Amino acid sequence: MADQTRSSSVQQEPPVVPGSSSSGYEPPAWFWQSRVKGPSQSSAILFTGLRTLDVSLQYWLLKSNAIANVIGEYRIAPGALGVTTTATTLGLNPYQSIILGLSVGAALKQIYWNHAINNEVFAAPFATLIAAYNTVFNCVNTGFAIWAVTSQIPSAQSSLGSFITSMPMSIPIGLMLYSIGLFVEWYSEIQRKRFKADPRNAGKPYSGGLFGFARSINYGGYTLWRTGYALVCGGWLWAGAVLAWNAGDFCNRAIPSMDAYCEKRYGRQWDEVRSKVPYSLLPWIY
Repeated sequence: MADQTRSSSVQQEPPVVPGSSSSGYEPPAWFWQSRVKGPSQSSAILFTGLRTLDVSLQYWLLKSNAIANVIGEYRIAPGALGVTTTATTLGLNPYQSIILGLSVGAALKQIYWNHAINNEVFAAPFATLIAAYNTVFNCVNTGFAIWAVTSQIPSAQSSLGSFITSMPMSIPIGLMLYSIGLFVEWYSEIQRKRFKADPRNAGKPYSGGLFGFARSINYGGYTLWRTGYALVCGGWLWAGAVLAWNAGDFCNRAIPSMDAYCEKRYGRQWDEVRSKVPYSLLPWIY
């Protein structure tokens, strides 16, 4: 959700008059407010602080027995996996270290977007909401990683070799989805930023680079890495739920909202982009 309804543009462009798209979808009022260009230094600092605090929170949840104690107190069978004694860096075992790394990567990507990509007004309430949304998802992921019913923890972690040979396939597949998705979201936004920075491209929509595969490929990247993160922590069912939630939200809200915006911003140029790039979220899928 952190990047779901935002785009990057360096050129100062006239405001777009709100309204419904040609398909009849009308974005909510807050969406149009989020499209206004302008600085948001205080909100940027707030967002960075909140995303940094999230990493500290995930570390504390992994290092302590807080989640295990809650599960045990309410007897959510069959129980929880407490903190193990086979510790590596920062006092975490290899599996816990991977989970912490996932939260670090997500935070760094979003902080980078906040300071290097975004040039739209980022109101403090909206910044807080997006940070909270990501923190809630991360906390649920961490909880599933600790809960014995869903945890993907390898059966052996005495060494790196035993960790690799005993881990379920959900971990390498999840890490692959996470890495690809995070890169796609990050690099696609950099490509668009560079395009918009060129004065020769003023008033033009971007459909090159990774955006040549899907018109909202950055949303597709977010969907992939969120799904991979969930798969590493909670397994296939939880990953499927996260995939359905994010893809559904993008396809039913964020992408139609962006279509409405781009129709009004670019006119016939956007029709040409839709003809050139038929996919919205992920190439060859949707």
